[in-house]
Amino acid sequence: MVILLGHKFTKLCNKLENHNHHHHDHHYQSEDLSESLKVFRSEVSKLINELALDSKPGSEILSLLWIQKCLGILPLINKAFVKLTLEIDYPISKWKVDSIEEYLSYSLCLLDLFNSISSCFSHIEKTKLSLIHALQLFENSPASDTSNNNQQHLKGINPSCLNTKFGDELCKKSDIVRFFSGKELIVNEGVKELKKFGFWVCGILLSGLCSDVKPYIEVKKMAGGFDGSLVFTLDPKISEGLDEKNLILKEVKEVNDAVDCVLGASDEVKNDAVNELKIKVNKFVEVFDAVKSEVDDLFSMVMALRIELIDHLRKQ
Repeated sequence: MVILLGHKFTKLCNKLENHNHHHHDHHYQSEDLSESLKVFRSEVSKLINELALDSKPGSEILSLLWIQKCLGILPLINKAFVKLTLEIDYPISKWKVDSIEEYLSYSLCLLDLFNSISSCFSHIEKTKLSLIHALQLFENSPASDTSNNNQQHLKGINPSCLNTKFGDELCKKSDIVRFFSGKELIVNEGVKELKKFGFWVCGILLSGLCSDVKPYIEVKKMAGGFDGSLVFTLDPKISEGLDEKNLILKEVKEVNDAVDCVLGASDEVKNDAVNELKIKVNKFVEVFDAVKSEVDDLFSMVMALRIELIDHLRKQ
């Protein structure tokens, strides 16, 4: 009897020890996961703070050059996100269905926004080429002809026309409620930051290309607002610039003002005005092409990760 009781007591002690050990491991893992997420958010916050320091109040913030810097941060945040998944030992190859579907849903909406941006690029590309052609004709015309035929073809860059159903056609938030825990929860929190920043940048760029506040408002709605995200600190500055009635990208305004100067210049200063216009057009073309290339690269990056996830989903 004593031996039997001794065995039972030893068994009970082992169970308690195993339970405490498991509880300790679980507690340690939770702390470890939280710390990894904290490091990720710190990296993202640092990148966003650098943007804030480099931004100007009001409409001055809406320049293609500044938006290009914003776009350049998206791959860096994505890199930090991949680093987070590796640190918690939960790379894409280990993701469960819910995590995969959450990322696929976000990335599909982001690709939709990139497609809208590409349509705006196409429109502005046409007006840009038309301006360059008119400027060449203007430069090659005899002095006596500059005030007549060719002068009327010299026009500024027009903003892109926004689709009236833009808000209705945006990717809507899924009604599916997913519950995450452990490593999946950490991944989902990381995806949220990717989503908020990605949508935020696209909203700014679309509003700038269209000279219309609506895209930013609609994209903000689509993201469920920016409260609670790291990009929230920049939202007031952007809203201040977008609320202004004459919403226009800085580089576009410079070109259009230079066009007006040429058209209104007297013969004595006409050449100087034309030279100034050429400088402004070249500057615009350089930064416009760089932003366009950045968006193309981002599209490819997001698409590549989607393909990898879809393949993994098929295997599951």
